[in-house]
Amino acid sequence: MDKVHISGNLSREKLRDIRSLESSKVRRRKGLCVVEGERTLNEALRTGNLVYLVISGDAAAGGGSASVMMQRPDLPCYILAPSLFREISVLRSGTGLMGVARIPDQPARDRLDHVPGRTFLLLLDGVQEPGNVGALIRTAWALGAPGVLLGEGTADPYGARAVRDSAGSVFHLPLYAGIGHGKIRDLKEQGYTLFVALKGGQDYRTIAYPERCILALGNEGAGFSPWVLQSGSPVGIPLAEGVDSLNVVVAGGIIASKMVE
Repeated sequence: MDKVHISGNLSREKLRDIRSLESSKVRRRKGLCVVEGERTLNEALRTGNLVYLVISGDAAAGGGSASVMMQRPDLPCYILAPSLFREISVLRSGTGLMGVARIPDQPARDRLDHVPGRTFLLLLDGVQEPGNVGALIRTAWALGAPGVLLGEGTADPYGARAVRDSAGSVFHLPLYAGIGHGKIRDLKEQGYTLFVALKGGQDYRTIAYPERCILALGNEGAGFSPWVLQSGSPVGIPLAEGVDSLNVVVAGGIIASKMVE
């Protein structure tokens, strides 16, 4: 791997900016997010969203390197004292490298109305754990979904943990925020069928899925918004005796993979 090309020390102003990105409101206002993890950094770079890099001083002193720098050695990279780097990093261990990236523009919702061929969408309804949100977006991207619908109460997909666990898929897949009953009703009128992942729902293996599906996944503790339950058909995964439930990411991946067969 090529060595990191250092642009200088991170300024106090840039450090304040990075810290301010812990707030979802600030992220949206500035259109920026923090990126960690080499794979995620590479995806931010590949999509043209990576603005600059920050490297921990101890990693820089040790000749720190990352494949992300092999592609763009001219990308600005600033050194930050190790103690300060650890304060703003969400990773307990890693390459000592993070980045600041642009958040992709919010896509127009009518893009989903005329998607050709067999397709499915995930609807995240109140999924509050950022890591789960990121992993579900990664799952949807891997399975070829044209986007992910983000309902009320769902964690911001551009928080540092969600971005990291998405492995950079947040920079590729259109994410539709603020989805409520009205938009789901519109999609159903366009031929989509809503399924709701519920314990005790119809065995996911026995369903003849239509060409256009939406799979709703909810908060593991609080469940779903009432309108979601009223709008969709329950689908479930039979579990072995003694098993109470599955993580929402695992359940979503299992059911969604069947939908796209």
